[in-house]
Amino acid sequence: MKAIVSLLPEELSDTVHGIWRELESDFGFKSVLVTPFPHFTYCIVSDEKAEPCTSLERIAAQIRPFRVRTEYLGVFSGERPVIFIGIARNPELAALHKSIRQDFCSLPEEDSDLYGPQHWIPHITLALGNELTRENIGPIMERLAFRDFHTEFVIDNITVLEGSLEEGVRIERRFSFSAIH
Repeated sequence: MKAIVSLLPEELSDTVHGIWRELESDFGFKSVLVTPFPHFTYCIVSDEKAEPCTSLERIAAQIRPFRVRTEYLGVFSGERPVIFIGIARNPELAALHKSIRQDFCSLPEEDSDLYGPQHWIPHITLALGNELTRENIGPIMERLAFRDFHTEFVIDNITVLEGSLEEGVRIERRFSFSAIH
């Protein structure tokens, strides 16, 4: 599988790494460290799909870097909950997501998936997987809930991550935004 993402700028990436290290040392979390690149995801592409790099290079060449904000600490509930930092959608971010989905991520039957336009919540994952349990979710949320997660940052890339949680994840290709308007 491949994930189409934007990597975070250095300062925010350092903050996320700090939270990951804290969750690892105090709660034993290792699953989030499999993807060692703090990011948020636009969509997941199956291996059967066409190579996304040509489309992404074209998209990146047409976009200027733009600002977004992290706004809140959130939880995706269910059998395998996820604790995350939510990113507020703005017109530029929504347009970029739409371009990526239209070019190679979207199929009509996928509209109900988590990365579909109706359901996509841009977010930075802090904790997930089997390590997040009924016993530790409360203490983790208590620890994180009183932190300020309001941060403005610049998105300046589209990146393809490749791999799996079992084998690890690597950067396949990174495209910097380059359009000058």
